[in-house]
Parts: sequence; C-alpha cells; structure tokens
Amino acid sequence: MSSKIKVDTIENVAGSGNVSLGSGHNLVVPGDLTVDTSTLKVDSSNNKVGIGETSPLGKLHIKSGDSGASSVNANANELVIENSDYTGITILGENESNICFGDNEDPDVGRIEYHHSDNSMRFRTNASDRMTINDSGYVTIPNQPFVRLKLSSHINSSGSTVNSPGNQVTGFTVMENVGSHWNSSNNNFTCPVAGVYQVSVFFIKYPHSGAAHVDLHKNGSYINAIRWRGHEGGTSYHQVAGTASVTCAANDVLDWHYFGGAGVHDENGSWEIKLSH
Repeated sequence: MSSKIKVDTIENVAGSGNVSLGSGHNLVVPGDLTVDTSTLKVDSSNNKVGIGETSPLGKLHIKSGDSGASSVNANANELVIENSDYTGITILGENESNICFGDNEDPDVGRIEYHHSDNSMRFRTNASDRMTINDSGYVTIPNQPFVRLKLSSHINSSGSTVNSPGNQVTGFTVMENVGSHWNSSNNNFTCPVAGVYQVSVFFIKYPHSGAAHVDLHKNGSYINAIRWRGHEGGTSYHQVAGTASVTCAANDVLDWHYFGGAGVHDENGSWEIKLSH
C-alpha cells in the first residue's frame, strides 16, 4: 500500500512553530535537498554537499556568503570547530578540536588539532606530531635535519693543490644526527628534502707555513666559492670559522674535502649541516 500527499505548505496545528516527526521516525529524502536556497544544498546525483553553494564542486563545498566583506567577522567564518564540552579534562579527545585526514586503514594519519588546555596548535603527518605553535606563537619543529660533528683525529698535510679535488675529510665523531641523514660509513650528508642548507665549519689550523683549505662538495663536485681557508705563515694555531648556505635538491649529497700544506687540529672543532627555514 502506498499513498501520496501533495501540499504547498505544512504547518503545525497552531499554524506556526515547528513540525516534528514522531519519535523513532526518520526523514528520508531520495532526491536533492535544498534549505533556504543556498544555505544547504545536497546534490544527490553527484553525492555532494554545498554550504552557501548550490552547485558544489567537491564532496563538501563551503562558500562565504559575502564576497565583499570588509570585516573579518562579516560572514567570513566559513568553518568553525568548537569544543563546547571542554572543562579542563585531559582525556585524549576531550580537550581538543580536531580536523582529521586519513583513509580506511588509518582515519587519523594526518591531523590539525587545537589544544584548549595550553592553547597550542599542532600538526600531524604519518600519525606523528610534526609541528607545534604554542600560545605565544613560538614554533617547534623537532624533526629538522641536522648533523654536528667533530674530528676524531688530526688531518695531516695533503700535498694537494688549490682547486684540486683534494682528500675527503673523514674520521668524524658524530655528536648529533637528527633524522640520521649523516652516513658515517662514507662521510657524507644526504639532503632529505629540497631547500637551503646551512653549512658551518670551525677548525684550528696547525702552526705551519702552509695553508689549510676545506671545500664543500655537492654530488662529488666543488661548490664554487664555498671554502674555509687557514692562511699561510705564523707560528701559532689559527682559528678558521664560517657559514655558507647552499641550495639543494632532495637526495643531493654534501661532504667536505681538504687540501693544503698544513694540517687541521682535531680539538675544539665543529662541523655542522642543517636545513634552513
């Protein structure tokens, strides 16, 4: 048995107020659903939902209602996530407001979350927190590529000449290796991502009449003008220090090469590579 009711307007018995379904009953709309022209639009043919948009382009399409708004609050709040139940509870999920990204295997592999307990914003990728912005605006990025080394033994005079390949600097003691991008077996650093890398060198040259040169190499070739040089002459130890920036692609390899007539002392030196912001 089936029947149809066709009306233009449905009102409650008082002629005003709300019309409610009975307890335990559902409203089923097999076709499109339009609420207040464009406040809410359900496109049943394409399985898309529009808020402020009658022709949604994605699964959920949110469009601001005032394209000429001059105030940040004038119809510009396109998405608001509010945790009205937060009362200082520290159980996971009850002191946070989250936007989660994922798939069938892990619906929370990526996340943007706001912690009400300390007013911090956190960003997650691959199911781990990667960046935090605290309530004062300070940014913490713990997984930044970085290596700090010191020489385990002296570097002796190489006999190589200027602009020659020289000898690769080896024999480092690893002090820090965030991300494990330094390879101690071949004494080089592999850049995990494209970016500008900051390379810093501090060493002490032996008191010798010859000079000591340290060059930065990328992918096996000297990078023009990136050289640290301990000058010739003198009967005291010379300190050599400097910092250079180099643009690298992902998987570029950086290492140091030495040449000259004087050696490099193994004490008090520091050799560093890190990704710049």
